[in-house]
This record gives sequence, C-alpha cells and structure tokens, in this order.
Amino acid sequence: MAKKILVATDLTARADRPFARAKMLADMWKADRTLLFVSPEKKEVEIEKIETLLLRTYGEDAEGCNLAINYGSAPKVIADTALQLESDLIVVGAARHNNISDFFLGTAVDHLVHHASAPVLIVKTRPRGDYQTILVATDFSDFSARALRTALDFFSNAKIELVHAYHVAYEAWLKSDGVAAELLSDAEKELDNFMTEIDLSEEDAARVTPQLVEGNLHQSVHNMLDTGDVDLLVLGTHGRGGFVMATIGSRASEMLGWSPVDVLMVGKPA
Repeated sequence: MAKKILVATDLTARADRPFARAKMLADMWKADRTLLFVSPEKKEVEIEKIETLLLRTYGEDAEGCNLAINYGSAPKVIADTALQLESDLIVVGAARHNNISDFFLGTAVDHLVHHASAPVLIVKTRPRGDYQTILVATDFSDFSARALRTALDFFSNAKIELVHAYHVAYEAWLKSDGVAAELLSDAEKELDNFMTEIDLSEEDAARVTPQLVEGNLHQSVHNMLDTGDVDLLVLGTHGRGGFVMATIGSRASEMLGWSPVDVLMVGKPA
C-alpha cells in the first residue's frame, strides 16, 4: 500500500473529487498527504493566502496535510515533486479543462505518466466508497504484471478482473473454426504461463478472475466498464505490441476520456 500520496490541486471546489479520494485512501492506508499547488512561472504566490484558501475550500479534511507550492508547467512539476518527495501515488482530477485539478490531455498526460516516479490515479467520479471491483488489462508483459501487482497491493479487499483481448487476424476471410480455436488455445497457454510466472500468494490469487475475450482491447474494456460493475480501471503504460498504443500511446486521451470510472496508470519503476 501507499504511504505517501501527492494530490495535485488548484484549491477550487472542482478539485474536491481527487481530494476526497486521496483522503479516503490516506485514511485507509494511514498515509501522509501532500497537496501540490502549481503556479505559472514568474508569478509570486503568497503562502499564507494559499493556506487560508486551503482551509476555506476543504475545511477540517485538510488538517494534517502537507502543502507544497511550486512553479512551472504543471505535468512536469507534478512528476518532479513526486520524485523529490518519494511519493507512492499521484492523484489528479478529470475534467475538460487544462488546470491542475483537471485531466491533462495529449502530450501533457504522456509527460506526467511517463516521467512520474509513481502510479497516477486519475479521479473521474465522486468517491462513494472503496474500490470493490477493479479491471486490469494485460498483454502478459512484465509491465502489465506490475500493474496487476500494484492493484493487489493498493486495494487489498477488492476483486480483480484480469482481462486479455486476443484478436483473430483477417477474421473476415478466415472461415475455419480451427484457426480461431488454435488462437484461443495459444492465448489460454499464455494466460496460464503469465499467472504461473507472477506467482501470486494463495490469498491474492483467490481475488483474481482471469478472462480472455476475442476482439479489440478498447471495445472489450469499454463493454466491461459499461456494465457498471467495475469501480476502477488499471492500465500499464508500457507493454508489447499494440498494447502500448492501447494504454498511453496516441489513443490515451480517447481511452481515459471515455472511461466512466477512475483510471490508475502504472508506469515503469522509478
């Protein structure tokens, strides 16, 4: 579990969702919280004014928080601050703007996730309880194994749905059922090998439900999230083959954009 949480905020009411989720996690993990306020370069900030605004906005929930103030490009400052503070988790918000409490689109989210020393939790929904059911997408790479382990470590009481999407090439041309069966068999063997190599404890293994789906990863994940049964989506930011594009590549904005639930992005170890 995380012991140090960094929460990026612009100290407005719009930042209440990531703030509330971070407090919920901090209470559960008995972790320290640091609120990071990023000011544009060359703009002076009155620390006492920021502290007053912090208490006015969040009230007693802000008590016990550390406050960090820095200057510059928000994604870079967040990543650098997390490294300096040795944060275990970075929490940011999700919206259609480009402020600190918002979801950073395009190159900004690429920079934050790829340069962050810790997993990044993008909070999209108002917290109403702990994450109970978590969807982890896997391509059987070491990076997706780390994403799974992070989910198991952070959320010890949650059920994990581990999904791998395999694709039948040129399916419109292939009429043989044997081809599809062979590809499914190969995927099953890879899944078995993946679960064996990751070597989970008996307790953790009991919380993981692996499943294979035929088709496009994006559509498969979308369909599973659309059921309303999943509270959190977990993605590794690196992988093999097309999974790189599916997580943090050119379609990152799309995937994070349509996800109706919070998203935890797990990158390379620091």
